[in-house]
Amino acid sequence: MRAGRTRLGVLLIMVLAVLAPLLTPSAAAAETPPAATTSDPQQRVVFLGIAGLAWPDITAEGTPNLYEMAGSEAAGSLTVRTVRTRTCVVDGWLTVSAGRRATDMFDTDADGENDRYCRQPPEPVAAQDGPGVMVPAWELLQQQQDDNSYNAEIGLLGDRLAEAGVCATAVGPGAALALADSTGRVPTYHQFTGDLGGGLLNECPVTVVDLGGLANPAPRGSDEATVQAALDTRRQTAASIDQLVGRIIDQLPPDTALMIAGLADSVATPVPLPEEPTPMPPAGLRVALASGPIADGGTFGPQWLTSSSTLWPGLVQLTDVASTLLAYAGVDEPAKDSVGRPWRGAGAHPGSSAATVSELIGVDRASDIYRDQSGPFFQILGVVLLVTFAAAVLALRRRVSSRSVVLRVVQAVAVLAAAAPVASYLANVTRWWRYDQPNTVLWTSIVVGALALTVVALAGPWRRRVYGPPGVVAGVTATVLAVDVASGSSLQQSSLLGLSPLVAGRFYGFGNIPFAIFVVASLVAAAALGQWLLDIHRSRRFAAGAVMVVGMIAVVIDGAPQAGADVGGILAAIPGFAVLVLGTYGARVTFARLALAAAGATALFGLFAFLDWLRPPGSRTHFGSFFDDVLSGDALTVIFRKAEASFGTLERWPIYGWLVPVIYVVILWLTRPDGEQAMERTVQHWSLFRYLVWAALLTGAAGFAANDSGIIVPALLLTVGVPLGVAAVAAASRLSPSPADDTPMASSSEIYGSR
Repeated sequence: MRAGRTRLGVLLIMVLAVLAPLLTPSAAAAETPPAATTSDPQQRVVFLGIAGLAWPDITAEGTPNLYEMAGSEAAGSLTVRTVRTRTCVVDGWLTVSAGRRATDMFDTDADGENDRYCRQPPEPVAAQDGPGVMVPAWELLQQQQDDNSYNAEIGLLGDRLAEAGVCATAVGPGAALALADSTGRVPTYHQFTGDLGGGLLNECPVTVVDLGGLANPAPRGSDEATVQAALDTRRQTAASIDQLVGRIIDQLPPDTALMIAGLADSVATPVPLPEEPTPMPPAGLRVALASGPIADGGTFGPQWLTSSSTLWPGLVQLTDVASTLLAYAGVDEPAKDSVGRPWRGAGAHPGSSAATVSELIGVDRASDIYRDQSGPFFQILGVVLLVTFAAAVLALRRRVSSRSVVLRVVQAVAVLAAAAPVASYLANVTRWWRYDQPNTVLWTSIVVGALALTVVALAGPWRRRVYGPPGVVAGVTATVLAVDVASGSSLQQSSLLGLSPLVAGRFYGFGNIPFAIFVVASLVAAAALGQWLLDIHRSRRFAAGAVMVVGMIAVVIDGAPQAGADVGGILAAIPGFAVLVLGTYGARVTFARLALAAAGATALFGLFAFLDWLRPPGSRTHFGSFFDDVLSGDALTVIFRKAEASFGTLERWPIYGWLVPVIYVVILWLTRPDGEQAMERTVQHWSLFRYLVWAALLTGAAGFAANDSGIIVPALLLTVGVPLGVAAVAAASRLSPSPADDTPMASSSEIYGSR
């Protein structure tokens, strides 16, 4: 026993040595440079906003200036998600103003729902009590922000520029919305007359120009003539705007940065009749381009755009624009009170316009496929499992002679379904969005990957143990996701179960869906490891220590700011692993011990948040931002917003709202100590199985409470956990005598032979 303790102690020290870099407050995560607390001296910057501009609009024939810029300067996709899923032009300009998600939501017809159209940015009027112009109905716009929970303070950009004494010129009504101060005043404003002189661009260090926007595409379902007419109009508008961009580039003062953003999904639209569909186009990724000096040093060139808010090469957010403009203006702490971070470069892009535009169109295509097919992916998994299990139950109830064959099929299908999620992440290795038939490549990659992992799980020497195939699939899943988040989350980007730039909830680390898959896979892998150690006659203390080590690694990977950066994941994972460790050790699971585990989770969460908060504001993740909210008194607002979003999933996904609790009750009933014979057979071969089930259910419930994805977390946990459990039950039932037999159940040693 003393030797075992020594080995376990050495193992713990080695684990901590490996994980130590993830716990330190280094700002080097994902090659993120430390952000200075004070910006560089004042520079010049011109920002051009073009509502609706997307990468498919950029062509060599129609938009030569933008096309050439894409090959020779910094380029990326822009996520314009604001409060609602489809961003109107006023939403976009107000988000630039606030540095947070803002909105222009109205309910003009008092039907209890937000309007389904987009307003035109209001034309400013001359100020009556001083210089400049005023944005009409500014107080109403401020009230709109108070009605949502994103804490947007429109006028932030204008206020901070004024406090720093930096002159800023607004050209066009949208630019006035962006540069207005908190009272709605714009000190320097010009109407857009179709051209900009060099003198206007030299007027102030910061210039923001509203170049209008592209005509919306025809609504889905329109006839071919309508689609073509809308496309022609859009191309003509894009060509006209490209000519304006070319003239601005020619007149740009020396050493001036140029930023171009397609800052909305939709320009102003007509008001639809009640029975008509909304004329607003669906959400999409938009164009982001930059040239000239970088705010924190260096020069933009043929490289990908990124920011510390995404850590995603080739992707920036609309909320980044405010802090970027403030950084150019030399304002201290440009990211203060903003969720965005300044734009910067992140490695070279292909260098040619054709290759760069093609790559970004592929990213846009991938985000569209995610939106359309992530839901069906869940449904396919659920239907396959339901049909297979129902057929198996029916066959076994009739006591067919091919009972063993039926159980083998059930086990194989269950393992295949459990392997599908990790296969969906590994599909990104093929870069499927770059092909002409991305759907075919994507689904082929998923099917091939899932089949390959299933063969490995069912063909290796571990197949002789009930927990072997589930443990292999779970171990591979947990390892792939752990390596991915520790190296930049590239496998999750736009994968069907990963991170969506259109949803824009998270761009790195563990989103709620990957977290649910990772944590249940880690629990199953830990339970399989613990059982194997017990089966080879290791002590319970040693096995429990090994399970605890796996839990420590999983929790640190999930919570470390440089890896998972998952705020709610720690609070959900630790209680589950505590149950599993107690069960492996042979101790009773009591409320007092669970409360102690919850307290430990809270303490570890606070440690991660504090360490991340020590980093510069521009390099903090969700942990550091939340700790800063605690210090500023905004933490309750964040908690209430997440709670509202969590319970809101019950309304958006009512089928999960009643199905998940029913499944919980059924599972608890089946796994009770005096439960079904099939479960008892499984426990006979996998003594930790019942504790594993309890741990997973507890983690799912805690995940519902701690994450804004709400009911989706336990639903996804069940989607992966149930097939892993069923695979074990089927294997145990196949290895054990049929219920019709009178012979006693074989022991584990009799089934597996001497060890």
